[in-house]
Amino acid sequence: YSAADTSSWKQARRAAFVQDVMSTFTQRSDSLLSFEEISGSLHLDHVQYRQVREVRLDQIVGSVGRYADFTRTFLPRQDYLQERWQKIEEMMAGGRPLPPIELYQVGEVYFVRDGNHRVSVARQRRFTTIRAHVWQYTTPIPLQAGSNVDELLCQVAHTAFMERTHFDRLCPEVTIRLTEPGGYEELVREIEAFQQALSEIDRHEVPFEEAVTLWSELRYIPIVEIIRERQALAEFPNRTEADLYLWLSRNRQELAARYEHTVLMHEAADDLARQAEGQAGTVRWLRKRVARVATGWRKRMARR
Repeated sequence: YSAADTSSWKQARRAAFVQDVMSTFTQRSDSLLSFEEISGSLHLDHVQYRQVREVRLDQIVGSVGRYADFTRTFLPRQDYLQERWQKIEEMMAGGRPLPPIELYQVGEVYFVRDGNHRVSVARQRRFTTIRAHVWQYTTPIPLQAGSNVDELLCQVAHTAFMERTHFDRLCPEVTIRLTEPGGYEELVREIEAFQQALSEIDRHEVPFEEAVTLWSELRYIPIVEIIRERQALAEFPNRTEADLYLWLSRNRQELAARYEHTVLMHEAADDLARQAEGQAGTVRWLRKRVARVATGWRKRMARR
């Protein structure tokens, strides 16, 4: 390809880089949603083919299997996408017709079944719609283009956690809220491991509900009290006590593996606090620097 042919691709890759860096420092995900994850969380199974229609590009928020290759706005993240991306860009620039893409519709948002490159190029060329075959899934949660889908996923995962553990009934005085949907499954695995350990100690099968109650009393609440004593949430804005519980558990395991001895939870909390304090100044400087770079990049893109 000539330099002229690669200019759009290079602009798209640079924009993807800036978007990824900004998401790191704003702590807001810019990744496409995984249809497999959404489908599993919402238990999607009833689907019906609709028709070929024009779909707004800003309503396409995810992909089937290719969600790691593009940002949430379908900027290309991987260099190996270049050859196909540029071929499609050349065809669109020359006005050559392309077949409709294929989409799964869930609520008012869409996931690409086939045509990720075409969506990416169309968005880079500032198209507003794209022609698509659409299969629509029935969903219990009204996903909308303007919705915070990540929060909706957390709600789904929270509901599934309560249905599995009955935690709200067994421990009504304790609140568990996570900002990462996958964390709930991690908590379930931890409770199941705790149940197994209790059963081995007692030499009989401990009921799961009893394990849930004891896990809350002996594991979760004591760690939350450490978090409160050290006012650790102040170092992690927009996070919850349950988030920090998981982070402390992971940090404790990592420290124990590193130093090859048992690490107490308050030691893990102190280590995590030192990490946060040490990174705070660097993060503030990097955020300002990246914000200036991103602003300059946006201005250059606007003058294209």
